[in-house]
Amino acid sequence: MVMASLIEAVYLLELERQERRDAAEVAQQWWKPFSYRLAHELVDERDGSVFGAIFEWEDRHLLDRRGASAEERPTGAPSAVIAFRGTLLRAPTIRRDVEDELRLLACNSLRGSARLHGALQALRATIDRFGSENVCLCGHSLGAGFARQVGRMLMASRQQQQPQPQQQQQQQNPAAALEFHLFNAPYLSLPTGVRRVVRTADCLLKTVRTGVAAVGRWHGKALKNVAYANCVLGYTRLDSDGRKL
Repeated sequence: MVMASLIEAVYLLELERQERRDAAEVAQQWWKPFSYRLAHELVDERDGSVFGAIFEWEDRHLLDRRGASAEERPTGAPSAVIAFRGTLLRAPTIRRDVEDELRLLACNSLRGSARLHGALQALRATIDRFGSENVCLCGHSLGAGFARQVGRMLMASRQQQQPQPQQQQQQQNPAAALEFHLFNAPYLSLPTGVRRVVRTADCLLKTVRTGVAAVGRWHGKALKNVAYANCVLGYTRLDSDGRKL
């Protein structure tokens, strides 16, 4: 629920920007109740649109002037969340969003997107600051594609380094325990034929049933609204142990 709320905040940041209103004033209702703050917006330099945001856990004792005890971060709550919105079919954003959506559906990749470099840099900087075990990636629809892509790229860049002892490699790998939550991630590889789509669907369905998606040592959850036609997953909810609710 918290991850979905932060993604909704990113949608509102862009929608309110388009309406020339105070975006943060409107969108803050989606992060403040969970003790997060907006640390940084991810902006497409070509048109100024907001496609993602970094949220950081807010230490209450820094704000409480009455000397009240600090609010402790709940177990499992990340120190930082990088959230990506999906496609907005509105004039200021439709061109850039649809370009990336088609790229993702056709190529199973967002390589070539002008937004990808900024997203990857944001992930690297956030992990350097908080550590991968305290960072979460999340996204909806196209945003789920960005979350998955930057995680893959970070992992791949580390695997290309020279082999090291396993213990030392895990300590130096910033993606060793990266958590992600993907909502309505589009199914991929349409041009390669039905057989490939079926294999992809089978893999993703097994992921949902176990509650764990493994890429390196990643872990996370993939959730779907059954009304979406461009995704192969059925909807399910999973608790922290991976059991269906």
